Amino acid sequence: MQLNQRKSYVMDLTRARAPLYFEYAVDGEPLQYVDKQRLLGVQISSDLRWNVQTDAARAKAARVLGFAARNLRGCTQRVKRVAYLSLVKPILTYGLPAWHPTTQANINKMERVQKRALRFIHGRRPPPPQEANIMPMNMHLAYTDLNFFKRCEGGAIDFNNRARITVRRQLRGDANNRHQRLQPPPARSVFGQRAFSFRVVQPWNDLPPELKDCPVAEFPSLCKKYLWQVYSDSDQ
Repeated sequence: MQLNQRKSYVMDLTRARAPLYFEYAVDGEPLQYVDKQRLLGVQISSDLRWNVQTDAARAKAARVLGFAARNLRGCTQRVKRVAYLSLVKPILTYGLPAWHPTTQANINKMERVQKRALRFIHGRRPPPPQEANIMPMNMHLAYTDLNFFKRCEGGAIDFNNRARITVRRQLRGDANNRHQRLQPPPARSVFGQRAFSFRVVQPWNDLPPELKDCPVAEFPSLCKKYLWQVYSDSDQ
């Protein structure tokens, strides 16, 4: 494969304070080092933080939401809701769970766009999220992780979701549970704990057995129903 020197860059994935840089060249021309690069629509940073991707997704979603608000001002709530769910929210959530906003500050940035969308749909006093039937960002992040994990479990996606996940030793209280509890991979840093293989384990363990056993096609709707129940219980 012939590489185009003008379209090729070098990026070291490291959090070292003094990273080592080596010179790479194509056809004798040195390649430029970058600290962030867009790959398949996702902004990847050299320090593996997702601030740049979050800001890019938030900004683009806000622009599209503004366009929809200007052009659909006189439309019904149903049309506005469909416009948000089909044009704006996919921008915010594109690529999940391959990337993750990780920090509450980044999640709040995404949530602010959604709150603005709810005012666009329902007016100055939007209903609670469950009444509006639009998942808050924290819930949507859990939903995408669980749905992706279930699709891998069911063979719908060719990805080894358990490559770094092990099975826990069975405890006395687990005797009647036909699903063994999973053990997340070792993680010494916050970055390791924010990885998909770590963060998905506890929510998956908490799912009821019948939800883990259901067909892949039925899982999204059943998972949403379960998460809404957890959300409503946490608010009480």
